[in-house]
Amino acid sequence: MARKSEVLASSIGHLLAMKMAKLQNIWDDVGIQEDKRLQRMASAKTCIEELLDQMIHEEELMKKQLEEAIKNWKGKLQTLCCELLLDPYKADSSTPLQLEKELRNKVEALLEEKHDRMAECEMLLKEDQALCTDLCKTPYYIPTGKVPSLQELEELKSHLLSAAEEKERRLATFLGLRKDITKLMADIDHVPDTTFEKDAVLEEENLFFLSDENIKSLEVLRHQLQQELEQLQQMQTKNIKQIITRIRQELNTYWDKCFYSQKQREFAFLLDENFTEELLKVHDEELVKITLYYQKHQELLVNVEKWECWWKVLLELEKKASDPNRYANRGGTLLKEEKERCQLQKKIPKLEEELKLYIERWETEQGCPFLVYGQKFTTCIANQWEQCRVKKVQEKQERCVKKEDRIGYKTPLKRALGASSTPQSKIRRLNGSSNFSLVNSGGSTCKRARKPSLAAQKTTNVSKLPELQKTPLQNKEMNAPSVSIVNQQPNTFKCLAASYSEFSRDFTRKSNHVSEQLNSTTLENP
Repeated sequence: MARKSEVLASSIGHLLAMKMAKLQNIWDDVGIQEDKRLQRMASAKTCIEELLDQMIHEEELMKKQLEEAIKNWKGKLQTLCCELLLDPYKADSSTPLQLEKELRNKVEALLEEKHDRMAECEMLLKEDQALCTDLCKTPYYIPTGKVPSLQELEELKSHLLSAAEEKERRLATFLGLRKDITKLMADIDHVPDTTFEKDAVLEEENLFFLSDENIKSLEVLRHQLQQELEQLQQMQTKNIKQIITRIRQELNTYWDKCFYSQKQREFAFLLDENFTEELLKVHDEELVKITLYYQKHQELLVNVEKWECWWKVLLELEKKASDPNRYANRGGTLLKEEKERCQLQKKIPKLEEELKLYIERWETEQGCPFLVYGQKFTTCIANQWEQCRVKKVQEKQERCVKKEDRIGYKTPLKRALGASSTPQSKIRRLNGSSNFSLVNSGGSTCKRARKPSLAAQKTTNVSKLPELQKTPLQNKEMNAPSVSIVNQQPNTFKCLAASYSEFSRDFTRKSNHVSEQLNSTTLENP
C-alpha cells in the first residue's frame, strides 16, 4: 500500500492540473491571447514555486532546530547524569522528533530529581547543623551547590538520626544532672555564682550546649556538691549527736529530779546510735514532756528532794557519830554535828507530815499514786527508817562482838533492849574518862568508851603493867553487863513501819539525851 503522503502528493498534482485546466477555460472564455496566457501561467508557476520554496525552507529550518535541540538535550542529559551520579542515558527513539521528545522528557525528570535532592539535602543539613551545634560536634559535610548522591543522602540521614539519638541521650543525662545539682544546691543552701552554674541551673534547657565537656563538667560539679553535702551531713550528724547527748543528760537530770525508777526511765530511743533528725525530734518531745511534768509539780518534787537531801545529811551525821575517832576533834565540830543532827531529827518528821498531806491531795487530783523510785513515798520513807534501824542494830552487834573478842570472854545472857545496869552518873564520869550512850532505833543504849585522859595514858605508859591490868574504863566495861540485842522477828518493827514519826520522836529524844551527856563531858574535861 502506498503511503498516505504519496497519495496526498499525487492528489496535489491532480488538483494542480484541474486548476490549470480551469484557468485555461477561463482564459478561453475571456479570449486572452496565447502570449498573455503564457505570462499568466508563468506567474502562477512562480507563485507556486515560491510557496513551495518557502515551505521547504521552513521545514529545513525546523529540521535544523530539531537537530540542535537533540544535541542540546543530549548535553544536558549527560550533565545531569554526571551530577546525579547516574549511568549515561540510552535513547530508544528512531526519528529525530521522537528522540528530541524523549530526551526533553528525560532532562525534565532529572532536573526535577536534582531539585528534590537539593531541597532534601538542604533541609537535612539544617537539622544536622542545629543538632551538631547543640552537641558541639562537626556536622556532615556536603560541598555547597553540589547535588548530593543517593548514597550521600542516606549517609546524611543516618548521621542525622545518630545525632538526634545522641542529643536525646545527652539531654536525658543533662536533665538528670540538673535535677541532682538543683536538689544538692537546695540542700546545702548554695546559690549559683558562676556563669556555668547559672547556665546549667537557671537557663532554659534548650539553651545549654550538650557537649561532652559540659556533661563532664556537670558530673564534676555534682560530685563536688555531693562531697560538700556529705561533709555537711557529717557535721550535722556530729552536731545532732552532741545535742542528743546533751538532751539525754538533761533527761537523766530531770528523771533524777522527778525520782523516776529504772522502769520509768526505759526510753525506747535512749541507746539508739543512729543520730538523725527524727531521733532528735523524739528526744525533744521526751524532754518537753518531762520538763512540763517537772514544772507542773515542781513544788512537790523540790520538797521531796529536800527530804532526800536532809536524810542523806542525817545518815552522814549518824555515820560520823558512830566513828570512835570523832572525839579527837576538839574544835567544836562535834557539838555542831550533834546540834545539826538534832535539828534534822526534828525537821525531817515535820517535812514528812507535810509531804504526806501534799501527796494525798496530789494523788486525789491526778488519780494515780505519787511514786518515788517506783514506790509510794510513804513506803519509801518507812523503808529508809527501817534500813537505818537495821543498820544500827548490825553495827551495835559488831561492836559488842569486837568488845567481847578484845576482853576475852563472852557477855552474860542478853537482856531486853533498852535495859541498862549502869547509872547515868557513872556513865558521865569514870576515873578521868567519859562514856556516852548512842541511842539506836530500838531505844536501847550501847556504851562506847571515850578516849582516856592524858593522865591515865601517862600512868599506863609509865607503869607498863601486864596485860591483865586494865584501865578503870576497861574494868567498867568488863564488869558491866553486856547489851542484849533482841533477834528481830517479822512483826518486831510493825509499830515503826506504821508510824515512823513515833520512831523519829523517840530517836530525837534519846539523841538529845546523848547531846546533854556530851555537853557535860565537854564541860568536865575541857
